[in-house]
Amino acid sequence: MRYLLNAAALLFVPGLAGAEPTQEWRCSTDDLEPEQAIARIEWARRCALTRNLNPAGPESWMVSNKAFDTSFAWAKDYKEFNTSRAYTGNIHQYNVNYYHAYALFESTPLYSVFREPMGRPTSNYWKWSHYSPRVRPLYPSFENTPVTGGGTQLFPSPTLADCDLYTDKAGTQRWTSDFFVVAYCESACYAPDQRLEFSTGEVNIVEAMQQGREDILTLHPDATLEELSLQQGKVFSYVTEIRDARHVLFELRTKSGGTLRVTHEHPVITSEGRLVQAQTLQVGDELLRRDGTPDVIVSVEKTSHFGKVYNVKPESRERVANVLVAQGFLVGSARFQSEDVGYMNRVLLFRGIPASVLPR
Repeated sequence: MRYLLNAAALLFVPGLAGAEPTQEWRCSTDDLEPEQAIARIEWARRCALTRNLNPAGPESWMVSNKAFDTSFAWAKDYKEFNTSRAYTGNIHQYNVNYYHAYALFESTPLYSVFREPMGRPTSNYWKWSHYSPRVRPLYPSFENTPVTGGGTQLFPSPTLADCDLYTDKAGTQRWTSDFFVVAYCESACYAPDQRLEFSTGEVNIVEAMQQGREDILTLHPDATLEELSLQQGKVFSYVTEIRDARHVLFELRTKSGGTLRVTHEHPVITSEGRLVQAQTLQVGDELLRRDGTPDVIVSVEKTSHFGKVYNVKPESRERVANVLVAQGFLVGSARFQSEDVGYMNRVLLFRGIPASVLPR
């Protein structure tokens, strides 16, 4: 049963979110930048193909039932053999190319499928690609048990020179027994005491996650700075940590008596309609309340929190509909990363400019 529960934690398929919000994970003790994440993803695929196929070799491919190639034939995939020493997750039958593609690209059933060129360890193996990469890829994190957070955390070598795992990030203590992918890592932002607005009112984010609440309120796609209307959206997933870790938090207090407590990178909406990171805000800046009124920041306190932090991801991919209400203020959801911030700022600022000054 514990194994099955862990397997459910790795489920990221959008089509299944309607039944129950999935739970995604952040690996704050295994935190990678996008370039490092891509290297980890490529390493996991290489090791799976060269160390854990039976029969081995490029021609050991099978027909996938999870994706198509550009001619709408089923894509070619490979399946890991030893499930107790696998480099991919445990939901989708240890399918190597599926996990590799899902980690790197936005969810889609259609990929370019091609043979890898010569001169690589995986030359001539089939590989999938797509033109829509994730801004922040989902990289695998490992432990010595299949239960998320239940065992010893394991790490590849810092140089990714071999396919072994180690008990330390420096790669000096080699692990010689079983290992499992326990999560594909995401981002998380809220302290556990934060409250988000659902259809019935404010709900603590941890309680909402435990209850599987789906009825979250978001900004309406047609909202403007002059008319900030809300709608009932639907939760796709909750994001939380695998393990307790220390996080930098910013506590923003406003003139109205409001408080917003989030991690330093959390996207927050200002009264100008800009989406900014919490760490950039200063006394005198204005947050935007749910009714569209500005609220001046009167104090900014940098604190730390040891434990887990949380976030939520709406089902909608429309950027404006990914603005949520936290403690009465408008903030960005877990879907907002670098390119989304730029797009969002263009949308809200454009909508906030009077029509009389726009070029004709």
